[in-house]
Amino acid sequence: MYEATNNKGKREEYITKFSKIYTPIVIIIAILLVIIPIILKLDFITCFNRALVFLVASCPCSIIVSIPLAYFSCIGSISKKGMLVKGTKHIESLAKAKIVALDKTGTITTGKMTVSKVEVIDQDISKKEIMQYAYSLEKNSIHPISTAITRYAEEEGIKELQVQNQKEYAGMGISGEINNDYILIGNEKIMRENNIQCEGIKENGLLISKNGKIIGYIILEEKVRNGIRETISKLKDIGIKRIVMLTGDSKDNAEKMAKNCDGLEYRAKLLPEDKVNEINKLKEEGKVIFIGDGINDSPVLATSDFGIAMGEGTEMASESADSILISNNINTLPEIIKSARKTIKIVNENIIISLLAKLIVLLLGILGIAPIWLAVAADTGITLITVINSIRIFNK
Repeated sequence: MYEATNNKGKREEYITKFSKIYTPIVIIIAILLVIIPIILKLDFITCFNRALVFLVASCPCSIIVSIPLAYFSCIGSISKKGMLVKGTKHIESLAKAKIVALDKTGTITTGKMTVSKVEVIDQDISKKEIMQYAYSLEKNSIHPISTAITRYAEEEGIKELQVQNQKEYAGMGISGEINNDYILIGNEKIMRENNIQCEGIKENGLLISKNGKIIGYIILEEKVRNGIRETISKLKDIGIKRIVMLTGDSKDNAEKMAKNCDGLEYRAKLLPEDKVNEINKLKEEGKVIFIGDGINDSPVLATSDFGIAMGEGTEMASESADSILISNNINTLPEIIKSARKTIKIVNENIIISLLAKLIVLLLGILGIAPIWLAVAADTGITLITVINSIRIFNK
């Protein structure tokens, strides 16, 4: 609530600054409406009444009340759809978004991976030994791959081995020493960086090497979230130009995922810094929304124009993001974007209605046509109209 209250949108900040300048100017004009006619020897009572009408009519209540109300109504509307936004200033970035980028694991997919196959390459090593190495290294990691391996190993009754000098490489893998052997588990990129040959492996899996030689690999499967294809279609329908998946996974897996989701572009084999670079490129085309869930996604969430952290993701991701999708249902994103766009439209309507109505009453007041009761009624009526207009968004 603190962040939502203090992170104001540009229009809110503009209205606050406008009011600080507008108020003293109005007071000065009202004083001049009394002084100048006196100098010109006009009727004092008439001039004083005109000044009072001007002061009452100039009160910016409708703008000051309705605009923050519209933004907070939008935050309330979005929260009903399962997302918490950390401030009204983020609503404008959300409304102007033209590109949506997504992480794969835990975002497009449920993040609940399962071990489907364990393959042995070195015939002197058993499947059980491969799983022991993998389990021992992955047990203390919170990555979805690690969770899947840990769950599978525990179900199979695999015993943990003692690991020394363990090291985790963001987006690539984990290494450590087990029984004086150097074990490395990860993707093809980290193997190549360690000069480990991995040609000839037809399937894309989690590679395991022992003392610089591939001994086997593990194939994992993950379930795509329900309704992803429909969500991509709806995002296109509301004017989102591009929807891009940014993943550290292999090109084959990313391509397979993209084919299952019509209209989804992809960038594969990306490290966290590569994802940041991709976001910066996309930002050249327009405002970018990024949705992610892991520690590796934190820099990207912070770099994007509007970062969305999955509710079941890591705390670091939530801290870096502009909003948290507590429902974990990205299928609501099209409606959330529409709510933000509707809010900006309502804010602009309220500004135009207020300024036009005020200008008319102010001119009538200066000319002596509008009585004091009309100024009061106009101010009250305009405020009521704009407030009702603002709370419409809460029901969207």
